[in-house]
Amino acid sequence: MITPNLATRPFLNTRPVWIVAAVAGLLALILIGFNLRLYLVANRHLDDETAMRDELEHRYSALATEVRTHVNALEKVPWRSLEGRVDATNLILHEHSFSWIEMLDDIERVMPYDLRLTKISPSVGPDEVTLSLVAIARNRDAMLDFLDNMIADPRFENPTPSSEKTPEETTLATYLLSVRVTYHPYEETQ
Repeated sequence: MITPNLATRPFLNTRPVWIVAAVAGLLALILIGFNLRLYLVANRHLDDETAMRDELEHRYSALATEVRTHVNALEKVPWRSLEGRVDATNLILHEHSFSWIEMLDDIERVMPYDLRLTKISPSVGPDEVTLSLVAIARNRDAMLDFLDNMIADPRFENPTPSSEKTPEETTLATYLLSVRVTYHPYEETQ
């Protein structure tokens, strides 16, 4: 037989609910603890990464400023006049790179015995030298031999007489010849 409960507030069995709530609360506290621990560990690593990022940004801005400074300095360089100066310096270096004694030996080799040089004016180029020569000869054949010898020699190219004076036109009673010739100091002789 069932007896009716006559109390105004009937007794409810709430123990299982409190146990479940307590277990859930304890589990929530444990999970919050784990979450807090992971947050602190992750933030510690994140702090290192943030510090490294800030340092890299600082280095980048310093390098960018330095590069801008160098670029501005390079923009002030007079490149066109610098090219001319470099070419002039290379020409001076080239003047000192070949043997002047060898050039004089080559000139001596093509000179006939009855011809004398009174003036040699070299003008050095990148791979050749233009010589202006003034010669005195006893006779016209010596001048022609001199020109023929220069034509035959591979180191001399295009000998061109610029003026010729006969004994009647000079005070020394000799032939006077001015010649321009291209000299190749690095030409191999056969």
